[in-house]
Amino acid sequence: MDLYVVVALIGVALLAAELLLSTGGVLALLGAAGLIAGGVIALTADADSSASDWAGPALITLGLLSVVSFYVITRKVLAAHRERPVRGGHEELLGAPAEVRTSLDPVGQVWIEGALWRARLAGDGPAPRPGDRVTVEAVEGLTLRVRADSPPVSSSISSEEGAG
Repeated sequence: MDLYVVVALIGVALLAAELLLSTGGVLALLGAAGLIAGGVIALTADADSSASDWAGPALITLGLLSVVSFYVITRKVLAAHRERPVRGGHEELLGAPAEVRTSLDPVGQVWIEGALWRARLAGDGPAPRPGDRVTVEAVEGLTLRVRADSPPVSSSISSEEGAG
């Protein structure tokens, strides 16, 4: 077996290993370098092998395509991870809307994200009634601190028209 074939196979194995392992692209770059090195070795090989005539340019092309696609894919992955920070647990609840299930005087229950939570009203003002919308301001242990959303403008206008 010619040396360029062995080097190219090692390069392909490194590229395949990058797909299975999360090495941050180190194996992909080494694999692409292996393909390019195999191509250079094939070009400089003795003319007794007819496959080296087409294998050299093919391996170099595959190596360069691997480097270009690695560059493009890495940029896209990094951009996707920068756009929005990963949030999990109670951080997801901050700023989320909830529906009051039992009156919040001083502690009641709200329905949020498919679960029933204990909630306490933040600040002063009338306690929201069941069915009203609130927004989560903080998570204190297993109790949410919520603030009442302002009532929709259309409902206050329609209630004034009905009164007049």
